[in-house]
Amino acid sequence: MRTYEALYIVRPDLEDGEIQTVADGVQAVVTNHGGAIVRSEIWGKRRLAYEVRRFTEGCYVLLRFEAPPEIVRRLEQHFRLSEAVIRHLVVHFDEQTLRLEAEQHRKNEEKLQATAARRGSSDDDDDDDEPPRRRRVPTEDADDIED
Repeated sequence: MRTYEALYIVRPDLEDGEIQTVADGVQAVVTNHGGAIVRSEIWGKRRLAYEVRRFTEGCYVLLRFEAPPEIVRRLEQHFRLSEAVIRHLVVHFDEQTLRLEAEQHRKNEEKLQATAARRGSSDDDDDDDEPPRRRRVPTEDADDIED
């Protein structure tokens, strides 16, 4: 099975429940024909770069899935027949792209863990029971004081 990502834009005049119904329908097309959903995200309403079917906004939905190649044709047909979907794009991820994405994700996780470890060790130093020492700073008027 191959890994694909579908980004589609739903009409902005639909309610949240209707948008979820459209997303569930797209997921059903994939799963009913032997595919598996990896990730599904509704990004919400965003302004379009140009007018599409007389709409200047749209609700973006991202779907990553694994499926045999013939499902892509069925999915694109579903998008074309759906009045709720105003624009769509389906792309295939090759193995090299998936490896690079996994490597980038691993590096980001390591960075987050290193940052958390640094924060955790600096927080431990502040837990001492004694108050911080204060240093006396001389003022310019100190020479003018008479004994």
